[in-house]
Amino acid sequence: MEAERPMVSADEVSGRTSEAQEHSCTDCKKAAENDEMAFAFLLALMPVVTLTLFGNMGLL
Repeated sequence: MEAERPMVSADEVSGRTSEAQEHSCTDCKKAAENDEMAFAFLLALMPVVTLTLFGNMGLL
């Protein structure tokens, strides 16, 4: 029987750290800001999507 291996996190595999990293170049900063804005936009739309889905299914 094979010995149990400890669970490996995705950050350990990719080499990223858990702390937020400061970006040094302007292109990296701009890309990080765009990612944050896209995520915020998706989070803001979640209630609308949820209500629409359940409304169309007749569950509201």
